[in-house]
Amino acid sequence: MDLTDIRAWQPLLTDDDHEVEAIFTRSESYAESVPKAAYLVDQALLKRWMPLEVLQHKDYPRAKRCWSLHNRMYTARSFALSLLTLLPFFQVPDWCTGPEEKPCGDPDKYLLSRIPYLGPSSVCFIELVSVLPLIISLILQRYFKFRSFWHHGSAYAKVGLVTLLSIRVLSSITGQKWLFFYQGNIAAMYLHVLAPILFSRSVRSCFRMTVQVVHSFIDIVVLLGAFVLLSAWFATLLFSGPNFQDYPTSLLSLFIMLTTANNPDVWADAYAKDRVAFFFFFGYMLAGFFFLTHLLFALIYNNYKNQLGLEAHKHAGVRQENLRAAYDVLDVTRDGIPVPAAAALFREIGSYRNISDVEIKVEKVLQPWNRRPDDKIIFGDFQVLCNAFVKEAEKPAEEPIEWEDEEEVRTMRKSCTTILVESMCFKWFSWGVTFASLVLAILDRWIRDLKEKEIPELTVSVVVISEYVFGWYFFIELCIKLSALRTRYWQSLKNCSDMLFCFSILGMEALSLWDPKAAEWISFFIILRSFRIVSLLRRFTRWRFMFSLLVRMVPATASILAFQYFVCSIFAIIGVQLFGGLVYVGNPLLEGTGYADSGLWVYNYNDYATAMVSAFNLCIVNNWYVIMDGITAAAGTSWARAYFIIFWAISVCFALNVVVAFFVGAFTTQLEKARNDPSMVMHQACTSAVLTRRKFAFSFLLGKLFSKYELYE
Repeated sequence: MDLTDIRAWQPLLTDDDHEVEAIFTRSESYAESVPKAAYLVDQALLKRWMPLEVLQHKDYPRAKRCWSLHNRMYTARSFALSLLTLLPFFQVPDWCTGPEEKPCGDPDKYLLSRIPYLGPSSVCFIELVSVLPLIISLILQRYFKFRSFWHHGSAYAKVGLVTLLSIRVLSSITGQKWLFFYQGNIAAMYLHVLAPILFSRSVRSCFRMTVQVVHSFIDIVVLLGAFVLLSAWFATLLFSGPNFQDYPTSLLSLFIMLTTANNPDVWADAYAKDRVAFFFFFGYMLAGFFFLTHLLFALIYNNYKNQLGLEAHKHAGVRQENLRAAYDVLDVTRDGIPVPAAAALFREIGSYRNISDVEIKVEKVLQPWNRRPDDKIIFGDFQVLCNAFVKEAEKPAEEPIEWEDEEEVRTMRKSCTTILVESMCFKWFSWGVTFASLVLAILDRWIRDLKEKEIPELTVSVVVISEYVFGWYFFIELCIKLSALRTRYWQSLKNCSDMLFCFSILGMEALSLWDPKAAEWISFFIILRSFRIVSLLRRFTRWRFMFSLLVRMVPATASILAFQYFVCSIFAIIGVQLFGGLVYVGNPLLEGTGYADSGLWVYNYNDYATAMVSAFNLCIVNNWYVIMDGITAAAGTSWARAYFIIFWAISVCFALNVVVAFFVGAFTTQLEKARNDPSMVMHQACTSAVLTRRKFAFSFLLGKLFSKYELYE
């Protein structure tokens, strides 16, 4: 916006014409600075920090275009990273050397995931489509960051990863088998999983913060390990039996007991022989599990929460740096920026953000200051003005005020049906009928499932007729609401779903006159329509409060959930590489094991998908040692247990507790904020801000649009 426009400063002028002319002349020097400062402020308010290297670039316009293009490529990068994340599910494991139709042999024998595998040409095409947006993004980032691009270690990692992917694609296209990574999919799987970690700033920061808190609990880990080693030695001396026949067996039994997976089976024999054995295992669980293990979890939680607090403070500092840069751009004379320049700045932001009534909003922001046009604004006041402008921009357009007599006339003009629909009696009656229809539909489904017992025909007829009555009641209620609300009826998603289910119920009732089997679908649609009862939860303040907090938290936790997913993915790839093809139906090494007797054949590492399912079961911990014993027996070496023990230590004991720490810490922080200002939670959960938009799509891979730091600010 041009500062020479009289609208940029007219509302702030005084009656002194000579002062107005002086300000108008000086404001011409700000004409070139306002668009640059507006872009910096806008990016800061969007929480998409524009690097200050762009502002300092020798070719600012081109650097700005590269930065803008880099942001607009978000969807392309998200799509590429999503493809690379999902690609391992469709890749053939290295141990499979059979024909293309069945590369891994009989799927019923090896119990694979049954996901169709892609051929080498298809995998090559997907990798090519995925690597191109990443290469373009790196080139753009290298240009607008210039030399500072190489100041971060992640830049070298990203360039190296893209180089390896490019070599793999090139070798597949040209058929040059001597090139690196031409043969084998295991190395490619590692690259595919590492790509989202390196190119997602949010996920990468989760890994970085996790590594930074490791040093804080190493001493407790050493103490816990020494305690288990010493306890296993005492158990070998005191007890006998299959679980304590030698020191390695005792160590393994007590370690599994520490995870509570095999308690009390591990000490049942020792307790049966001597009741005094209870005191040993009681002391072991009391000191090892209830004290040391929970102390370890508490340290992980506390240190990760503190680290997140530091990151949130650093994150807020970046926003302040961008606002400071915008202020310095406008502060040409280094004694503050004039009020007209600030007004022009906000109008410039509103012009390309399509903010409604931007003139009115700018006036409201500047009105409380009551400054003269030649007054200067310091940086502290500039920050306050920017925050006030954001709050003002988030407010919806004001509706005209109705005087008391106009409101009475509008109330008198309401029809009887409108008064009926808006009354609480009608709403409660509608909820009661919906609940009664739900009970009847569940009863209908229960009666139809009773095939062995005979149900009186009269009972079935009464239930079916009652469902027909409820269907027509829903139609009458729909007509009443349409007559009363008219166009307002379609503004509610709940009303639209009611209409869909109502006509579905009536359609099934009409169809059942020709085909009696169609009547079974009536109860199904009645149950679906009854989910509208969930809206009753809004009537309870505490439930509404908790639900608002969860809605606020769920999007911001995408990156921490992705962190846990990629940790399991790395272990799954390692498992496929170590144990692929070892588990199959009829394997003589698995006869008589608890793994085979429990029918856990499907939890194997024959391909990536089944390995991820196995990793999920290991995270649940219950009976995880049964899977470990089965895979160890199939591998033929006891060293295979090291894989599962390391998985438990890293993925379950550490990574999963980091996820829990994030959830608990974020929830308690927001709860404390909401106690001071309960309206804040409702505003954060329900607002649709103009400047702080959020996109979902594939943003679990590119976390920059999901601000997990907001939960700790």
